[in-house]
Amino acid sequence: MVWFLLALGVISVIGVFIWDYRRKAARREAASKQRFSQIFKAKAEPESPAVAPSPVSPAPAASASAAQASVAVFPPRERFLGQSETLVYLLLKTGLPDHQIFANVTLASVLNVPGTGYDREQQLRRLSTYPLDFVVCDRNMRVVAAVDLESPGSVDAAGAERYMSDSLKAAGIRQVRLNPVSLPSRAALRELVCGGTEGSGK
Repeated sequence: MVWFLLALGVISVIGVFIWDYRRKAARREAASKQRFSQIFKAKAEPESPAVAPSPVSPAPAASASAAQASVAVFPPRERFLGQSETLVYLLLKTGLPDHQIFANVTLASVLNVPGTGYDREQQLRRLSTYPLDFVVCDRNMRVVAAVDLESPGSVDAAGAERYMSDSLKAAGIRQVRLNPVSLPSRAALRELVCGGTEGSGK
């Protein structure tokens, strides 16, 4: 009888261990299935489409109209060059066929202003107020001479011409002054521009 009770107790203990093991195993399996289900669900869900940025609305037509209205409207000039300037231009083109001729150029285009910043900008603005009737360049676009037409002017005009002459001379640029009433021949013009006899303003 005692052995029977001992055997029954051992069997009960083993049963309890087996039941506890199966219970824990079932919990682990349920947790694993739950994690698997969550992972699978996350992968199966499509990504939400990105919200497209709202298109930039075009500027109101009123603003464009206002900008256009602020621009001053001027008619085109009847001629880029006057009759006298045109005659001198054609004379320069025919007398110096191996050179490039530019009309209505300023000192700021032919002189190199060193430095940077405000002082340089001020110098360029000042030089841009002094016009040259014509600039003659060689084939490499190096400045050969500045050609101006003689015209009677005021004391202020004489001062401006003197400043231009001094600036060109300091830069080593030949200056030629031509009388539109009495223009030189093509050969004489070439001598004036390229070397030999200098213009009266040089």
